[in-house]
Parts: sequence; structure tokens; C-alpha cells
Amino acid sequence: MSESQNSYQLLKDELGKLRVDQRELELALAMTKDRLEEANDTIEAIRTGEIDALVIKGNDGHQIYTLKSADQTYRIFIEQMTQGAITINQNGKILYSNSQFATLIEQPLEKVIGQSFFKFIVPTDLSLCEDLINSAWDNILTKGELKLVVNKELEIPVLLSLKILDLDEGIALSIILTDLSGQKQSQKLLEDKNEQLQKAERLATQLNVNLEATVSLRTLDLEKSIAEKISIADQLYRSQQQLSKILETMAEGVMIIDTHSNLVYVNKMAQQILGIEILDVENGRYNDPHWDNFHLNGTKLLPEEHPVYQAMHTGKAIFDFEIAVKPPKQEVFYISVNAVPIYDENEELSGGIGTFMDVTHRRKTIQQKDDFISVASHELKTPITSLKAAIQLLDRIKDNPGERLPKLIEQANRSMDKVSNLIEELLNASKITSGQMHINLATFNLVSVVSDSYQHIAAKDKAKIKLTGSSSLMVNGDPVRIEQVVVNFINNAIKYAPESKQILIHIESDANYAKLSVTDHGPGIISEKLPHLFDRYYRIDDSGQQYSGLGLGLYICAEIIKKHNGEISATSELGKGSTFWFSLPLA
Repeated sequence: MSESQNSYQLLKDELGKLRVDQRELELALAMTKDRLEEANDTIEAIRTGEIDALVIKGNDGHQIYTLKSADQTYRIFIEQMTQGAITINQNGKILYSNSQFATLIEQPLEKVIGQSFFKFIVPTDLSLCEDLINSAWDNILTKGELKLVVNKELEIPVLLSLKILDLDEGIALSIILTDLSGQKQSQKLLEDKNEQLQKAERLATQLNVNLEATVSLRTLDLEKSIAEKISIADQLYRSQQQLSKILETMAEGVMIIDTHSNLVYVNKMAQQILGIEILDVENGRYNDPHWDNFHLNGTKLLPEEHPVYQAMHTGKAIFDFEIAVKPPKQEVFYISVNAVPIYDENEELSGGIGTFMDVTHRRKTIQQKDDFISVASHELKTPITSLKAAIQLLDRIKDNPGERLPKLIEQANRSMDKVSNLIEELLNASKITSGQMHINLATFNLVSVVSDSYQHIAAKDKAKIKLTGSSSLMVNGDPVRIEQVVVNFINNAIKYAPESKQILIHIESDANYAKLSVTDHGPGIISEKLPHLFDRYYRIDDSGQQYSGLGLGLYICAEIIKKHNGEISATSELGKGSTFWFSLPLA
């Protein structure tokens, strides 16, 4: 074989290798485009609830999982995307845009929101854009390529991914835009390279090819291919970092376990709710034996009854499963758990994800309402039964009433007064909750209103009521509501301190406020209960003796004083009595 033939054969072999490298480069670019589109679809699926978990793999096969978050978290997520993202209404008006889209079209973000999306489409692509948007509004998952107008001299090719979203403000259309400029340039470069290779092949047949230049070109292409692959790996790493940040800033606790129930990941909120340190996570288990878990009815929660265990073994998601948790030497708290299984690329179970939040306040509120209904039923039943008995006796003796008539009428009136007072408390509490309690402000003499408020109480009760202090203070307030507060203080002193021979009402003032206090000499109140006296439904029972009432009186008093821009509180000492006081602005 001649030297020319040898050179020709070597050149053909080298050209064959260049074509293989070209196909690898084309495949890498295609995979990049597919991953970008797949990222768009995944983000939209998380937003709409179509999937429960996102799986991202690094080059080492490591997997990171995250759950669907709330609408605000979705917006935070797309703000961190490298793609542009907007939502539009049916008229094409832009309702929301991330900063990446504004940067893409070289416009300030505030000038983008509110504009028509069609304003940024090149005229030749308007018809295509309208067809894509109409298909998306017909609930068809739509994708397409067109160009955006940046300025008079620049147009950008983009890939659009469109899908309907159900947002708080109504139905909108989500559009995720991926800049294809780099891919188009790479595609053009590939086409140019292909043309160069064809020319080189034609030149090779004439043995006029410079072999060293061809080898140098192959080396350059290989280096570029490696650089592009490194760039793709960097993008995947940044995406993983963004997902980690989202998990760490979620308002819900998140834990990921493997098939052996070992903890793989616990975010900061989960550590805070469960009260565990990061060192405890290593080799830990999701159902820690140091914690006692219970059903809401108080029965022990077995490990196989845990929602994460159930989700992994049934393959079904579990939502809002409430558990009572008793950590060592701490009070019981309640969490609501959502759990889903995790599957790998072979559809085999690889673990489970549990998200949870502390619902102790919600659970205690429900218990308070249940207790209140029970107390209210009992409190209303007693006077109504007495009233019914009195009326029945009156009906029997109506023809010959005799001496029993006044006593029965008095008994009926007492029962009616008690029912009326209970209903009044319920109405006042309802008005406070709905914001309908109104205060009619006026300037009045505080001592005059206080003196009138307790005359009927002093007339029928053995306790001696004494009023001391300034007698000329003028205050701003609603005299009817202030009298209601004073009467409640005095009635409580009589009810809870029946052995107190004197109840002292004292009035004093400083530069801006008048202060009224009611003091008894009863058994007093333990210090742990003082902060809760003005809570709704709270009832004091230190000695085991049952007192009547709905636990609303002091709560209503506190709300009345708050509406007067005053203060209300109580002090007490066991064995020496209690003092309840409030302040009002001076006139």
C-alpha cells in the first residue's frame, strides 16, 4: 500500500472517530433539553399535586426527596429557578412573574406584571403562541418553541411549557420559559461542524487534508463535550442545593426514612417540634422508643400503627393522622402527620416521607369546646329543672295557692334570673368573638356608677361592701359595661370567698388613669392559675368544690377593659385573699 493510501486510510479512521464524538455531543445536548423540559413538568406537577415527591439523582446515584409545599413555597421555588416563569389570565395579562423572566426580556419586574404576554412575542410567532395558549386552556399539556422580543435588535428562542393552575386568586395559566439560545447556538455549531466534516471528507478523497489539523479539531470538540457535561453536573448540583434550602425553611417538620425505619433525613422544624438534636438523628428511628405515642383516645400507638409505617406497607398516602406524643419528663403534645411511600427507578419501595406539624393548640381548643358544651348543658339544666318544678307546683295549687305561692314565685324568678344571666354571658362571648361588642363612650363619675352597681348585691348578701378612695374621678368609658365588670368582680368575691366578712372596693388614680380594685379575704388563688384567670372557659376549683358558671365572666370583663384601652389583672396570696383590678383613662 502506498504512502498516499496509508494517509487516506488513517484520515478516514480519524473522521469516523470525529463522527462518533459528534453523535455523543448531539446526544448530550438532547439529554440537556429533555432534562430542562422534565424539570418544568416536575415543578408544575409538584404545584398542582399530581405527584407527592420529587426525585433528583446526582452522578453518584444519590437521591434527594421533597414533598409538595404550599402555594407560597411554590412561588419561592420558581423564583430560585434558572428558567423564567409567569402566570397569565384568560386575557393574556401577566399576573405573576419571577425575576428570571424579567431578566430574560431585559425589563424591570414591576413593568412586566400587568402587561399582556403577547407584547413580548415576535409578530411572526403570535399565531403559534395563541394556538399553544388555547390548547392549554383546554386542559391539554402544551409545549412549543417560539421567540421573545427583547429589543429592536435582539430576539430570544424559548421553549414554552403551559398548564392550568388553580390559585387563590382564581384559575390562571402557568408558563415556564426555557432559554434555548445556548442550545440553538450549539445546534448551529454542530451543523457547521457537520458541514466541515463533509468538506473534510471530500478533501480527504483528494489526499489534500492536513492530518494534524484534523486531530487538533477532534481534540477541541472532545474538550468542549467534556465542558458541557461538567456544566450539566453543576446545574444538577445547584438544583439539589435549592431543594435542600426549601426543606430547611419549611414550616412543617419533614423526616425521610429507609425501609428499615432508620432516619435518613430530619429538617430543622422536625428537630424543633420533636425536641431532638442533630446527633440523635444518626442511627435513630422514626418511632423512638423513648417517646410514648398514643391515639387520641389515650390508647398506646403500636409501631405498626404509625402512619409512616402504614404508608410504606399499604402503598397509600395518609393525611392528617393525629398522634399524641409524650416525651420523657415533658407534657403531652399533639402532631398531625402526612405520610407517603418512596419508590426508586425500578418501582421498588426505598423508604417513606413523613411531614407533620404541631396541632397541640388546635387539639386543646377542641377539648375546651367539648368541656364548655358539657358545662353549659349542666349549668342550664339546673335552673330550668327548678323553674319547671316551680311552675308545675303553681299549676297544682292555682285554685288554692295559700302560703306557698310567694315562695314558688321567688324560686321561679331566681331560676329565670340564672338562665337569663347564663344566656347573657353566651351572647356577650359570641359578640366578642364576632367583633360585634360595641362600646358607647361617655364621660362619667366612676364612684357614682360603682355605688349604684352593688346596692342590690349588698341588700341580699351578708358580706359588707366598703367603698374607699377618691370620689370625684371622671373617666372616659361605657358606664353600662364598666358596671358589668364591677358587678362580676363583686359576685366572684362573694362566691369564691363566702367566709370573707368584708369586700373592699378602692379607687385611686395617677396622671392618666383611674384604677379600681376589689379585694376579698378568702382562701386565695394558687400562683399557677393566676395567668389563666381571664382565659375563655377557664373555671377555678382549688378545693374540689364545684362552682356554677360557664368560665366566661372574667374573659368578658377582660375584653371590655381592652376595648377601653385599659388594663386588667389579679393578685392573690393563699390564706389571705385576692384582689382583682382594672384601669380606665381619665377624662
